[in-house]
Amino acid sequence: MSTHEVRPVSTSPPELRFGPADFLRVLRERRGLIRNVALAIVAVTAVVMFSLPTRYSTSAVVMLDQRKNTVADASSVLSALPTDPSTVQNQIQVLSSRDLALKVIDKLHLEADPEFNPPPGGLDLNPLHYLRASPKSGPTNGREVAVDSFLRNLDVTSLGVSTSLQVSFSARDPEKAARIANTLAKSYTDDQIALKRGAARQAAAWLSDRMHQLAQQMQQQEAAVQIYKAEHNLIDSADGKSLVDDQLMAINAQLIAAQSDLAEKKAAYDRVAALSRTGNAAAITPVVNSKMIGDLRTQEAELVRQESDLATRYGPNHPKMEAIRNEKRDLAAKISREVQGIAGSLESDLEVARAHVGSIQASLTKAERQARVENMARVQLKALEANLGSTRATYESFVARLRAVQDQDDIQIPEARVISTAPVPTAPSSPHRSLFIGASIPGGLLVGVLIALLLERFGAPATVPAATPARPVRRAERPAVEPPAAVPAYAEVTPPPAPPSPAPPPPVLPPVLAELAASPDLRLADWVLDHPDSPYGRGLNRLLATLASLRHGQAQIVCLASAAPDPSQSVTALALARMAARSGLRTLLIDAESSRLAPASPTSGLAAMVAGTPFATAVLKDRRSSVYCLSAPASVWPQADAVLAGLRQSCDLVLVNAPAAGSAAVWPHLARLSDAVLLQTPVTAAPATIAHALRWLVAMRAPLRGLVVTR
Repeated sequence: MSTHEVRPVSTSPPELRFGPADFLRVLRERRGLIRNVALAIVAVTAVVMFSLPTRYSTSAVVMLDQRKNTVADASSVLSALPTDPSTVQNQIQVLSSRDLALKVIDKLHLEADPEFNPPPGGLDLNPLHYLRASPKSGPTNGREVAVDSFLRNLDVTSLGVSTSLQVSFSARDPEKAARIANTLAKSYTDDQIALKRGAARQAAAWLSDRMHQLAQQMQQQEAAVQIYKAEHNLIDSADGKSLVDDQLMAINAQLIAAQSDLAEKKAAYDRVAALSRTGNAAAITPVVNSKMIGDLRTQEAELVRQESDLATRYGPNHPKMEAIRNEKRDLAAKISREVQGIAGSLESDLEVARAHVGSIQASLTKAERQARVENMARVQLKALEANLGSTRATYESFVARLRAVQDQDDIQIPEARVISTAPVPTAPSSPHRSLFIGASIPGGLLVGVLIALLLERFGAPATVPAATPARPVRRAERPAVEPPAAVPAYAEVTPPPAPPSPAPPPPVLPPVLAELAASPDLRLADWVLDHPDSPYGRGLNRLLATLASLRHGQAQIVCLASAAPDPSQSVTALALARMAARSGLRTLLIDAESSRLAPASPTSGLAAMVAGTPFATAVLKDRRSSVYCLSAPASVWPQADAVLAGLRQSCDLVLVNAPAAGSAAVWPHLARLSDAVLLQTPVTAAPATIAHALRWLVAMRAPLRGLVVTR
């Protein structure tokens, strides 16, 4: 063979790679499957699309309005709707509620419409209905069926960040779709007005009942107040004050005035008494202010003047002088008496003032005692009056509230209004037949490719695939034929003598049946079961396909040999046997090269079967597949003809892991008993080694079918 760079032998399973070339190979090999899947999906899509009924969809727009009626504030009963996102979502739920749907169904008599309430036992050509809940679990009432169908065709969404709601409805008839959408929007606004009116009426009724209760309670409390006043003799003035309090105030004022008058009179009396004791009674203010005393003083002054005038004329002893002096004495006596009278009058006034003050104080004491008793009684009266005042305030507020709520039915406006009515649609909204059928073409191709890749990855072939033409070795790789004497030094036994027939001509180099990875690690044989779609598994499948083309439906004994002792040969034999068993072939693996695959034992192996041991006792079962294994020492092969003939009847494939070509004396028997011989050789093997193995197999007349090149 041609010289190549020496590659190290891998001791681990080959890495799973799936490149573009593998993808193109899968497309090429499974193009029929991909085409059939795509056509099936397109056909199913077309059937479904054309079986769906044509539907028309239209929309009405409702906007939540924050304007209020300023004539009568209806918010006294219900507050205005806010416009936050949660409120908008709540109104969407109201528009899509079952109760509102029932109102529309009753208005338009949709319960009798076959589109919303199909008759029982009728044929429904819409395949989507069969994908929904089964009739056993669905509603049996005609109204409920109509509501479910109504809600399935209804769609309520918000328009962006605005407070507008789009009410969309689809039906088979375009006019019906527009009529239902507009009726639903109108029913929504009417429902808001009805809700406000109902709330106002309910509030008015409750307020009226409560007002009557408060009126009765207020009357009872007023009667209790008046009864209490009568029982405790509590009388109030016109301004609501207590008469006892007014009396106390008046007596206090009188007492203060009387005490002031008493003090004034006592002071005057004390002054008179003091001046009288000193002889200066004439200096008393009442005396000075007395008109009589003043007249007497005037007369006295006149007598003094006359006395002075007469004294200058007649002398002191004149009779006129004596008369004047007598008159003066009389005037002085009168003045003295008048002064004493004034002093007595002051004393009398003082006593009267004292008696007046005492009387007023007695009245005040009595009034105070009465006020204390009345004040104790008024404590409970104030509590009764406080309850009465609270009841009266509540009653007045309820009366005002009732007046505000009454008579608002005719001026109620809804919190939402229809800003756009639903037009009659002119084009159907669903189904989009051309769009779905067109999209099903690439979709079907993608599904087909996906199924092909899944089968390539996980699917196990049911039968061995058809054979592929063997690749012949290139001319530059054909080894030169050497004389038989060039036997390698690793030969274990001396080759048998040449047959008596003439020497065969130089052999023709057989074709390369497969190129496989090589490793002495038995885990590589496990890899073929875990990853059958790997390049290693596909190479074994091609090799089995070639062997199947040589079997012609009969059992086959195949020997796998190597050009030189190779520890990876046992791994290749086990992997090939497992792949054959995975393909459904009854496979038996005979290990004549080593004891790695089937350990030698006196009670098992080919020698035990030759000795008469049953097959079930002599064979060993592979731990990961349905492959049976037999150990076969070199000494048993001359007597193995009958056993192998029986194995041909019970097995589809008997794979012999043979010793290296030219290295054992069992080869004449193997060449005679086998139907095909495969020669495994590494890509780095020397041409002389390959040539020697070929000459040996030709000399043994072995049915050599091809080469298995390992890397």
